[in-house]
Amino acid sequence: MKIIEARKTDLNSFFIYLEEHLLENGENADFLFQPVSRNQKKLAESTKDKFTIAFSNEFGESGWRKLWVAKDESGKIRGHIDLRPHSDVNCQHRVLLGMGVDSLYRKQGIGTELIKTAINFCQENKVIDWLDLCVLSENTPARNLYLKNGFSIVGEFQDQYRIDGQSISETAMTMGV
Repeated sequence: MKIIEARKTDLNSFFIYLEEHLLENGENADFLFQPVSRNQKKLAESTKDKFTIAFSNEFGESGWRKLWVAKDESGKIRGHIDLRPHSDVNCQHRVLLGMGVDSLYRKQGIGTELIKTAINFCQENKVIDWLDLCVLSENTPARNLYLKNGFSIVGEFQDQYRIDGQSISETAMTMGV
């Protein structure tokens, strides 16, 4: 498995990977890992647009986003991690993290390697002091991965989402870099 910084030419493959990822949401576990309905199997066009637009913005510009992907030997994307700024201009010293790993490739250290990649980027860019994320509270494997890699729980948003008639809470986590 090789982790590389994604280029604009990787976006179509990345969107296919994300849609495959959505197919697994809530299927092999009693919990969701994305805050969308189990019935949503297509990636929202607005999500595609956010990534596409962000690729035309350099780090530090409004709307920037960094994306790294884990590719297998055939070049297929099996995991990802992305960073983006908070929307408030007074929070530019903090970034938001999003990530995922294909279910067949979990528990092989890919998540840890992706997190290390994001941490290294933050440490190289001295304007970033904090790495933040939110994870659905019932997603214990993801919470444990983040805790194992140095994140701390700073709170929980109870009943953050109502999805398919179910109340879903979200845990906020952070790490100083």
